Amino acid sequence: MLKPTIPENEMMRLQALKQYNVLDTLPEDAFDNIAKIASLICETPISLVTIIDNKRQFFKAKTGLQINETPKEIAFCAHAINKPDELMIVDDATKDNRFKDNPLVTGNPKIVFYAGMPLVTSDGFALGTLCVIDTQPKHLTNEQTTALKALAGQVLQLLELRKTNIELKKTQTKILEYSKEQATFAYVIAHELKEPLRMVTKFMKLLEQKYKDRLDAKAKQYIQFAFDGALRMTGLINDLLAYAKIDREHLKKEPVATSKLVLDILSIQKNIHGSNLTFEVGALPEIVGYPVLIKLLFQNIISNAIKYQPTLQKIIKIKIDCSEIPDKWQFIIQDNGIGISSDTQNKIFTPFKRLHSGEQYEGTGLGLAVCQKIVVKHGGSIWVESEVGVGSAFFFTITK
Repeated sequence: MLKPTIPENEMMRLQALKQYNVLDTLPEDAFDNIAKIASLICETPISLVTIIDNKRQFFKAKTGLQINETPKEIAFCAHAINKPDELMIVDDATKDNRFKDNPLVTGNPKIVFYAGMPLVTSDGFALGTLCVIDTQPKHLTNEQTTALKALAGQVLQLLELRKTNIELKKTQTKILEYSKEQATFAYVIAHELKEPLRMVTKFMKLLEQKYKDRLDAKAKQYIQFAFDGALRMTGLINDLLAYAKIDREHLKKEPVATSKLVLDILSIQKNIHGSNLTFEVGALPEIVGYPVLIKLLFQNIISNAIKYQPTLQKIIKIKIDCSEIPDKWQFIIQDNGIGISSDTQNKIFTPFKRLHSGEQYEGTGLGLAVCQKIVVKHGGSIWVESEVGVGSAFFFTITK
């Protein structure tokens, strides 16, 4: 018996093989089906998808064989990978000096005929083979050899897809870790800013109270500017904390009666705006979600509907409804506000993106970014349909 020689690029080949994470994995239908098709086309009782490491050949897929692996030193496929671009064919192993006393020939599975096409990566590394085996001498037709090579190409595509998925998962993990780091950083910074800001506000108030008789109009105006700035900064910090906490807090999903939640929010706004606010609420469902976040989602969109109104608008109209679509609830919140131009509608969910100055409409540019993050956390999506001067309709979905 002739033992297979070790490929010249063996160390690099084994390193490449690790990237596919295929050794000792469970059977998969996609690989098994190719092995079955190869067996049928080539009319052989045995067909294998083999992966060769430094000591053995592992059978990723098998037809007509019970064992999961054999030692590399007796593997026919270990010979095949030494000529990556060729289909290795052994018509009768019992008459071939390389294999006639091989344990796989003299004992089970009593290999006589073998044909193996190497599985070669774009970098030129042969990972294993797609092979067919018979217990009697055989000769493949041109059509059968062409089919075997084509099926080997399909196996390689499956392996490349596996590698791509592994790399994608690693990338997703890195992105998630980075996102968590960013959220933690924003949370810590925002939290640490609250105390000094509180101190600034407190001492500005003391300054105004204690020295108000000595301050002229200009000084009082400066103090008011400081108060306004501190108020805006407080709003920004609170929004930053809300944005960061969505991923930080370990919340538990619970049933949420959205009808009651929405009516509670609107009743508070009604107390503030009185007859200037009218609303219409359709039949809203009970959903399963994170109650605190669902409340914040509705609050932000409703607050925007009230805030972004034309200067001379007297009556604010809000309509809220829900429809059922496969696997999701789709909510809609409509208003008769200033509307959003079509060229900016795709920007409004970006953090800190503001379409208006602070003098026109107060805000931090985080409200809708928070909404998007909440919706995504509930397996849904959010979008807007709007017309300038007519109003906006915000749609979002929540997974059932």
